[in-house]
Amino acid sequence: MRRTLLAAALAATAAITVPVFAQPAANTDTQTDQAVPATPQAGGDQDAGGQWTRGRGGWGMRGWPMMRRGMWRGAAMRADPQQRCIDRLAWRAARRAYVEAELNLTTEQRPLWDKLQSTAQAAQQKERQLCQLLKPGEQSTVLDRMDRAQQFLSARLDAVQSAKPALQALYQALTPEQRAIMDHPFRRQ
Repeated sequence: MRRTLLAAALAATAAITVPVFAQPAANTDTQTDQAVPATPQAGGDQDAGGQWTRGRGGWGMRGWPMMRRGMWRGAAMRADPQQRCIDRLAWRAARRAYVEAELNLTTEQRPLWDKLQSTAQAAQQKERQLCQLLKPGEQSTVLDRMDRAQQFLSARLDAVQSAKPALQALYQALTPEQRAIMDHPFRRQ
């Protein structure tokens, strides 16, 4: 019963959490497609929209980014779980730093941001301790993985609950333009 309530509370809280603590909503297809040169490759065909597709001799614009993403994901899944966990925490910290720079906080808003940041850092330390428990190449059972997932979800729920008052105070002090940045920090203008 308690696990069900914890899962339901986490799902509800995660649904309303601001992007400071959430994953970025970037359009990876557009970013990856832009990085591939718009030149034909051996054997590639051009579709009606002018995009290069896989042909007899190789990959064109559409196929190659998909193949690269698939290779990267596979390599990431084989990587050290402890390192992946720590990288995830570093990525969150980097996103918070980005949002801070974009907000261009005033001297009155700075203490409110600092309180939110210290709350996030304290929660991150708890998660880092959980990351240290992960071992590379460890053969774990489904029950071990479920327990570990519960520990991480519980830590994230505690983080969201402890950050919410500080976030509310900061959000109330922001200008409408700053609120728009806070609401969608990774949206392209």
